[in-house]
Amino acid sequence: MITLQESLSPSEFGNKAASLSRLIQYGENVPNGFVIHKDWFEAFQQGRLNIAHFKEALENALKSLNAVTLMVRSSAIGEDSDENSFAGQLESYRSAPDVTSVYENTLRCWKSYSSQSVKAYENTSGHHLKGMAVVVQEMVDPDFAGVVFTRSPLADNELLVEYVTGHGEKLVNGDVQPESKTYVRQDYQVNCTDSGAFKSLVDICVRLEVSFGVPLDIEFAVKDGIVYVLQARPITTEGKGVTVHWSNTNVNENYPSAISPLLYSIARDSYYHYFKNLSKLFQIPQQRIQRLESSFANVIGVFGGGMYYNMSSIYNIFYSSPFAKQLLGSFNNFVGHQDESLNDQKVPLVEKFTFVRSVIKHNWKLEREVTLFENRVQGYVFKSEQAISLDELKMAFHEFIEIRMHSWYKASLADFFAMLHHGLLGKLCSKFYGKEAYGIHNQLIQSIPNLVSTKPVLLIHEILKTTRKDGVLYSDFRDMEPDHFWNLYGSKSKEFKAIELIHSYLENWGFRCSGELMFTADNFSDNPLAFIQLLKQYDEINEHDPALQIAATADEAKQIRQRFIKKIWTKYGIVFPVALFFHGLLNLSIRNAMRGISSRERARLKQAQLYYQFKKVIRKIGGELQKRNLLADSNDLLFLSYIEITELMEYSSILPEANLDLIALRKRNYQQECEKPFPDEFFTVNGQIAGSQNEDESNSETDLIQGMSACGGKVTARARVIESISEAYKLKKGDILVTRQTDPGWIVVFPLISGLIVERGGMLSHGAIVSREFGIPSIVGVPSATARIKDGQLIQLDADTGTIKFIDD
Repeated sequence: MITLQESLSPSEFGNKAASLSRLIQYGENVPNGFVIHKDWFEAFQQGRLNIAHFKEALENALKSLNAVTLMVRSSAIGEDSDENSFAGQLESYRSAPDVTSVYENTLRCWKSYSSQSVKAYENTSGHHLKGMAVVVQEMVDPDFAGVVFTRSPLADNELLVEYVTGHGEKLVNGDVQPESKTYVRQDYQVNCTDSGAFKSLVDICVRLEVSFGVPLDIEFAVKDGIVYVLQARPITTEGKGVTVHWSNTNVNENYPSAISPLLYSIARDSYYHYFKNLSKLFQIPQQRIQRLESSFANVIGVFGGGMYYNMSSIYNIFYSSPFAKQLLGSFNNFVGHQDESLNDQKVPLVEKFTFVRSVIKHNWKLEREVTLFENRVQGYVFKSEQAISLDELKMAFHEFIEIRMHSWYKASLADFFAMLHHGLLGKLCSKFYGKEAYGIHNQLIQSIPNLVSTKPVLLIHEILKTTRKDGVLYSDFRDMEPDHFWNLYGSKSKEFKAIELIHSYLENWGFRCSGELMFTADNFSDNPLAFIQLLKQYDEINEHDPALQIAATADEAKQIRQRFIKKIWTKYGIVFPVALFFHGLLNLSIRNAMRGISSRERARLKQAQLYYQFKKVIRKIGGELQKRNLLADSNDLLFLSYIEITELMEYSSILPEANLDLIALRKRNYQQECEKPFPDEFFTVNGQIAGSQNEDESNSETDLIQGMSACGGKVTARARVIESISEAYKLKKGDILVTRQTDPGWIVVFPLISGLIVERGGMLSHGAIVSREFGIPSIVGVPSATARIKDGQLIQLDADTGTIKFIDD
């Protein structure tokens, strides 16, 4: 006989006992008790039970319990499993706390194993029990009790509670009509406006569903406001299927257009390793990580050719960690997702301590890890650039896959700490500024020292300055078309310093372009004429020195910090240690937030360089395979997964003769699939194919639009609605840029604009970060902005409040 506090195996103690043990390990309130091993039952069945020995063991076990009434419950092997439930077929009995009563009720449980109802259920279901353990627990005398279905049988997006006053047996037996409560839910967020016991009950049930990984049927009892969990088992009746929430928020910054099967295969597996490795780094318990396999494997999906986050999987992963509510709040802010954060969860103190210790350790190592990642990518670029033969190209191919799948944790730390420290600084700002915190928060992290994201604009300014110093070169630059100018001067680096600077830019920064992770998009290195056209556009606006703009935002940030410090001392100055603490905390929070964002931008720069280099490797491999008649076109590799490419290079495909037909089929289907419309956010039912859905453009008649402020300030100007960076030529000096999303390639047009409005994106999206560096008033996360704002329309952008107002001409 063993206490429920121990880790219990379902094969030895039955699913009911194992589930109760698991609930206790999760920190839930479970009535105290112990379990009688199945070996005693086997001895009873075989007629060799030593009754005196059994009663002696029972008496010793009962000393640990302290209740007027006990419950003696069957825990058969195979009962309450994921596949089936014998609910109602096996018995439970109230019992006095003495040895004789518990012994007699244990015999009754054992005898129910061979009852006619159990045999009939086994014959009907095809599932058979394999033994029986028995649970003995203290009985709670509840104020009310009942059952929760974390996914209502009537509607998958609802959580259903049924309860009665007193013991729950009246509900199970159907003796009374129960009271019920229904709560609307989305993923693992439940809209619960109740307080007290029902709020606690809802929070418990949601976190248990996440921990178990399946919808649950949970029996509970409430006494003096305390919720006791009596049982939790998988819902075995087939319902309507679990709803899955899809969103392209943030992910469309990296993948702005239709992605190829090759890129999807890389992204899908890399996200699996990304989240799993982070979970390991921060020492999430191994058992919990194992239960998240399905979530890790389904972080993204593709609809209409576009990549989407599976927000249900991501919420599940976050919910497995301590401080899940706080982390998800930071994540939503990070990516620009505007859902409410998760319900509170109860986590053992030791688990929180382990997590915090890991966070501190990895935060201390962040700079070193990012530097190692940068060096690894730089080494890859150098080696793969020299690859010529197919064998050398194979090595370059496999090294990219190794970096992306198994060495990315160094870069993922930068993402995590940018998200974490930005969120913590926001919490501190909210404490002192309330609703005004957004603006203050953003201004405090303006002008991050040596931010790599601003270097392209600084270099472009330097190129133009140098070009203007040479009269003949500058005259031809202004008068000639880009192709004529580049044909004449492109090979004259030694003669003209400006041309040397252009070549240097193309080599070191030319890959930094819109769609920089897409294998199908050309960048400035691929197409220098596009860069010359951009330089000509800059020249026309006669822009100010961007370094001076950055310096001005740095001065503004310094003033905001000083005012914040003054506010701290005004509020807490009378209590010197408290004021000193918050003063130091503010400085630390700003420094950590800037360091996290800077590290993330460094990692993203190297990510872009890595993907560009891999794109070149793929093109070379495609050419080699085409020569060997393995491909009809060198670009056809884009329609195979990276594993299929490996098999093709090694002549190890299971159906080698079918590759050409497979590629042709995929190319046809790909075009059809990419034509299907899907909105930015939608829901599907797990196990069902998603049908195309039209975007809800929300053409509201209101003259006011709301979003999230990314960089404060006010400006009134003409809106320029642009679909992609290729339309940047439409911009005039002082326009407000309105677009669906930005990526690193958009930075080169920022000196042209006076304001920024983005449909999709969070506080740490590339557009938000760079707009703060140049002090450009910016609002992100504006639903249907490109549909509701008309090109050329006069608008007022108030980034202090996150509002956009239409102005009558």
